[in-house]
Amino acid sequence: MKQFKGDYEIAASFCTPKKTNGKEKTVIVATHGIGPARSHWNSPYKPDEYNFVQHAMDKGYSVFFYDRLGCGASSRIDGFEAQLETSKVVLQTLAKQVKEGKYTSHIKADKVVVMGFSFGSFMTHAAISETPEIADAVVLTGIGFNSSGLNLKGLVRSFVPRIANVENPALYGNRDDGYLTWPSVYDLVMNYFKAPAFDSSVALYTESAKEPFTLSEFLTFASPVGISAEKWDKPALHLTGERDYIVCDGYCPGIYEEPAKTLYKNAKPLQLALHPGASHHINFHKNATGAFNVITDFLSNNGL
Repeated sequence: MKQFKGDYEIAASFCTPKKTNGKEKTVIVATHGIGPARSHWNSPYKPDEYNFVQHAMDKGYSVFFYDRLGCGASSRIDGFEAQLETSKVVLQTLAKQVKEGKYTSHIKADKVVVMGFSFGSFMTHAAISETPEIADAVVLTGIGFNSSGLNLKGLVRSFVPRIANVENPALYGNRDDGYLTWPSVYDLVMNYFKAPAFDSSVALYTESAKEPFTLSEFLTFASPVGISAEKWDKPALHLTGERDYIVCDGYCPGIYEEPAKTLYKNAKPLQLALHPGASHHINFHKNATGAFNVITDFLSNNGL
């Protein structure tokens, strides 16, 4: 085992609505997954259709979203240091600091919601299972806990990961050999999208905005699958695509419910939702705003 120590910078954005009604004091702390950076939540491409931050602000909520270590404009770190445990500690620290009023301008958070996508969701699950006091609600997107649905071998075959600094030295030459990427938009589509529930133009956009991921992240992303969140007794929402290839091997009904209900048996309440027709990348399938509404309605219905 090797321990890493250092000072790191996290690149983040904080957005809050101009018109306030009290909900702006509920701050959503959002963590992206493998592949995108923080723009996953704040898409410049057709924002009326695919921008969660814009949607959340329209509903009155504030959003703090950041680049995970090694991604986007955050500090570059050793590719073998960047793994789920590292990301978990970063979220625990950031959520605590947001709760204390740091990084949110004139807004002092009354409530903090931690939200993840894919790798970011597994890591968020690990974080709140260990330290439930960091948040008042949790939203996990692109996640499934049933090991029979986790398509890890298929993920490797269809991602066909390559060393990022060899695949594209112009973009990724500043990453070490621990960072990987997939070769083309076709590999992205096989893992993240399901026809006919997406437009090819949005797949091309997400491919253009992709970030490398690390071998260590890839190997550890599903490690919290069996961790119980029995200490979590606050609102919890799990939302993924009905046809999620990564966490449900292409079809979630019938396997999505357990062991999620057991792991979150004390959540008050636990809501499980599937986005019709979509695969893993629910933010970029058709009717993404429908999925966004599920999230903001969940928060509103639970007094957040």
